[in-house]
Amino acid sequence: MPWKNGAGLTLEVARDPPAPAEFGWRLSLATISASGAFSSYPGYRRSVSLIEGAGFRLNVEGEGRMQLASSGESALFAGGSNASCELIDGPSTDLSLMVREPGAISSANLETCDIVRSFAAPQGSLQAFFCLDDGLAFALDDIVVPLGAQDTILLLDRGTRCDFSTVRPGARLMRLVWQSAPATQER
Repeated sequence: MPWKNGAGLTLEVARDPPAPAEFGWRLSLATISASGAFSSYPGYRRSVSLIEGAGFRLNVEGEGRMQLASSGESALFAGGSNASCELIDGPSTDLSLMVREPGAISSANLETCDIVRSFAAPQGSLQAFFCLDDGLAFALDDIVVPLGAQDTILLLDRGTRCDFSTVRPGARLMRLVWQSAPATQER
């Protein structure tokens, strides 16, 4: 789908609600092909994590300049802030999470798995895992699912515990944790 400001395209991974109406939260991938402004999303919190490419310098009004030059580096900021980026050396791809306020993004962290790694979301939180490498497997209760690069696991049951294993020590994944705003009748 086109960016809100028309300057690029994004691939929506997941959103709530799933309809095209205004979302409570949205997880997406975007390829940044040219330096320029980010779309403005007043009333949202936002995280941006570098997935591929040499990265970019992110300028966010009131929060200064941040550089995302290594896969997994992240920035969290207000969605309504004036934000722009300057590419470091060619196109880059980012993973973006936007959460409608008063919801909040707790973290966007790069995690590694050497053999087995367990995660539990804090009570009242949602979490997503985005694979940066091949060779991971996701386990929940008796279900085991092999994963490849750019596969995504969403755990929407608040407080769910899960395990990841790998045959490739050091396999990387992004873990995003957030609290969504309470549902309202009118939006």
